[in-house]
Amino acid sequence: MKVLTAKELKALDINSTWFGVPVEELMENAGRAVAEELAERVELVGKRVLVLCGSGNNGGDGFVAARYLAERGARVSVMLAREPRSSAAKRNLAKLRKLGVKVKRLRKQRFDADIIVDALLGTGIKGEVREPYRSIIEEINRSSAFKVSVDVPSGLNEAGEGNCVAADLVVTFHAPKPGLERFPTIVVDIGIPPKASRYVGAGDVVVNLPERRRETHKGDYGRVLIIGGSLEYHGAPLLSALAALNSGVDIVYLAVPEVNFEATRGFSPEFIVRKYGGEYFSTEALSEIEAILAGVDCVLIGPGLGVREETARGVVELLKRCSKPCVVDADALKALWDKLPIKGSELVLTPHAGEFYALTGERLPQELEERVEVVRKWSTQLKSVILLKGSVDIISSSEGEVKLNETGNPGMTVGGTGDVLAGLIASLIAQGMSAFPAACSAAFINGYTGDMLLEEKGYAFTAGEVAATIPYAIKDIFERFGEG
Repeated sequence: MKVLTAKELKALDINSTWFGVPVEELMENAGRAVAEELAERVELVGKRVLVLCGSGNNGGDGFVAARYLAERGARVSVMLAREPRSSAAKRNLAKLRKLGVKVKRLRKQRFDADIIVDALLGTGIKGEVREPYRSIIEEINRSSAFKVSVDVPSGLNEAGEGNCVAADLVVTFHAPKPGLERFPTIVVDIGIPPKASRYVGAGDVVVNLPERRRETHKGDYGRVLIIGGSLEYHGAPLLSALAALNSGVDIVYLAVPEVNFEATRGFSPEFIVRKYGGEYFSTEALSEIEAILAGVDCVLIGPGLGVREETARGVVELLKRCSKPCVVDADALKALWDKLPIKGSELVLTPHAGEFYALTGERLPQELEERVEVVRKWSTQLKSVILLKGSVDIISSSEGEVKLNETGNPGMTVGGTGDVLAGLIASLIAQGMSAFPAACSAAFINGYTGDMLLEEKGYAFTAGEVAATIPYAIKDIFERFGEG
């Protein structure tokens, strides 16, 4: 069974809500499981049980466990390190108080109990635990009580290290956590739906999008270079640029052929526009573009680029020279037939079914699971992240980890939504995400944005409206799912 990190666990909890099983239901199942596992090992009737609860959802699990332990005849008391933060934990504390269970503030003291339930600190601690928890943990360990920890022993950090509660039993949820091999541990299923880990959900966005610090400066949240446009197509790179800027990147550079320069520069004062000679991208443009590459965090190449032979040679040469992560979209994908893997940059490839065939020479099967295996095979073979666009997006890492995304709707068949998606991916990478979570999060945000527009306007919306609505979609995701 895979050991999950604190970030993966938080994403799972949020995704569970997204897929219809709210945190409060998981909390109920978790607390009940703790009481049941304890009852199988220890006589509870008349025993003094002290439940120590922190301010997070781990403390909420403790409140539920206290309720079930009291119902089994234990003499339960609860001590709070801090008041609970999440609404689910607050509601469970209120239920506990209605039962008449004693609840007091936790202070440094000797713990006199037969059983101690440790629900102080969950996953996600970095480094060594600080006061007041350090002294509390030391006092727990001095006690002769039977000690059961909820999910992880308090003080165990995200690397599975640190001074922590010396638990006699750990009841952990869904999957093992780092460091639990040192403790008697039982893994219990608390009802997280399978889709929460297999499909991209709101949790993938909430846990991966970088937090904004107060003391920051221009460029701290990324610089993107978008290379695109041709005599026939000048709008595609602009849609990518709008998506990148509207998803939070600080600076967007646009490199376009001279024939597109004036139209591109006149579109918005917020882009930094550079030109190269002629009507199409080619190897001759690289001398102009290389001067920009050193100062950016991610490159997107492909929107509106055209499919001329000299353009294809330019794409391949750029990817060989570039050391930055690159998103390869649209016409640039066609240039890579029989050229991958390319040593140099970390690549994200974003084909639809037709482009996938042009890229690999293999036609995709209709059945989803068969498609997944084909995409997985090629992503590992090409040593690239592949985001196969479709009614269900398939995203595969270069190591073969696969997630599916089902946000979006038929209104997104309108031209340009793929350019928006590519700009989103590049923006998230530039802001600090690695390629695979960036591709997953971008697919979710892009579809979520389209679904917001469907609700507002029906199917008649444009790619430009999708790009413009991205900030509102991200805000909505965090307001609905970012608690706790």
